[in-house]
Amino acid sequence: MNSKDKFQIQILSSMSHDEFSSLLFLYGPLMGKEAVYLYEILTCFKEKEALPITELEKVCHLSPTRFRYARKQLEQYNLIHTYYDGITQLWLFVLEAPKKPNVFLKHDVYSRLFLEKEGSNQLDAMKHFFAQPSMITPSMKEISEPLDVSVLNSWTCEKENALRSQSTMNDFQTRYPFDFNLVFKGMDRVIPQRLRTRDNLERIYDLARIFGIDEKNMRRYLSLSIDPKKSSIDFEKLRNHVVSARNLKINTTDPYTMAPVSFLQWKQENKPVAYADKLIIENVEKNYQLPSEVINVLIEYTLKVSNQTFSRSFVEKVASSWARLKIDTKEKALQQISHSVKTKEDLPEWYEDTRQTEADESLKEEIARIQKELRKEKHGEDQ
Repeated sequence: MNSKDKFQIQILSSMSHDEFSSLLFLYGPLMGKEAVYLYEILTCFKEKEALPITELEKVCHLSPTRFRYARKQLEQYNLIHTYYDGITQLWLFVLEAPKKPNVFLKHDVYSRLFLEKEGSNQLDAMKHFFAQPSMITPSMKEISEPLDVSVLNSWTCEKENALRSQSTMNDFQTRYPFDFNLVFKGMDRVIPQRLRTRDNLERIYDLARIFGIDEKNMRRYLSLSIDPKKSSIDFEKLRNHVVSARNLKINTTDPYTMAPVSFLQWKQENKPVAYADKLIIENVEKNYQLPSEVINVLIEYTLKVSNQTFSRSFVEKVASSWARLKIDTKEKALQQISHSVKTKEDLPEWYEDTRQTEADESLKEEIARIQKELRKEKHGEDQ
């Protein structure tokens, strides 16, 4: 964690009195007081409100090392699930309620850990402490009405897939800063649930993340990329729309968090980014798998040292070097540039070779193909 990181809290279910007792008397001896205290602190923060991580550390009165240890303890007992977005530098802590005492004490693992740590006498004491006398007498017979599941006789594979895809999307929504609910709102007939698989969502998100497409425009491009039978998404067509887009998402609050193509457009005073430059950025992201903030530093560095030209050979040489050096944050990238400037005499020759080279034939063919596809599609729409 660093001082620029932020965090958010999502609470899946609030604690009951029994669950709170379980946290103190059963989880506490296994995890330690600091983990219990951290969990209680996390439950006090409002959901959906991003705050500086330093504020959380300050409230907890824990050193970074102790904070990390307490968090790991909570994770091991499934009381929190931790997610991190390196692009937005956002931590998400998803809180689950503790297991109720009777469930904890019957748990195959937790009960054995408690016995190992606290001993059999304490385990028996806890069982007695949480025991609830039964009010069911021997003369009673259960006459409760069972659930009628006959309505599920008409359940189909399509409905099952729709249920699973919705669950996948909700899970995906908590992990990535892209509002798929907005993208798919009112689009059930255009983009059926069966197409909202994890693989499809990841491919859509990757295109949005690299090229700076917001939810509104992605919604439009998707609607133009569904085959007539609505059985699949034509990702080649979707990519063509995305690569050709000019209305990109710009966020000047922290420019380094922008999508790389949006960042380049912002650096050139919001003038449209050339096809060739977009494809260079896409290839760098795919081939070297650098985070967006690192690619943005690379873009800025390239423009600065090469008189505002964007040479593919230079960009790829620097990207490959940074990938080998495992540069995965903005700070590391800026530090590497600073170090390179101080030790310029030790730089390889290509660091000073910033000449703009002619695009290779494959890149030219790619640009021509995209332009041809878009002209064909536009011609079809006009007719």
